[in-house]
Amino acid sequence: MCDNVVTLRSGDEWHLQMHDGGNMSVKYSIRVEKDGGNVTARYDIRIPVDTSELLASFELNVEGKNLIDTFLPQKTFTGTKFYILTNPLADAPVTFAITTNETWTADGTDKLRGQKTYDDVSFSN
Repeated sequence: MCDNVVTLRSGDEWHLQMHDGGNMSVKYSIRVEKDGGNVTARYDIRIPVDTSELLASFELNVEGKNLIDTFLPQKTFTGTKFYILTNPLADAPVTFAITTNETWTADGTDKLRGQKTYDDVSFSN
């Protein structure tokens, strides 16, 4: 198993665990932007079509609220979600977690900073 930890600008960390010798078939890009009290979250997660691997789960949370509706196994998942912060002046935690039907997982944590009117966090590989 390989566990890589990357420290983000805020001091928070995201983790990438690979149990299959380091094969990283999933490609993902997640960006969450704050504009005052409004949050826009964009995501693009893909697995090559020539494998039997499927995305098994995806969660994207802002202030503990999962922005992703019911998730079914699939090869590609893209979209945009919107959220209104309960208190735009407070830091808002942002977390994500992705798993496949194999042993690949990734997760991460960061925050949208309350003292900034405009802020963003990104996760990608």
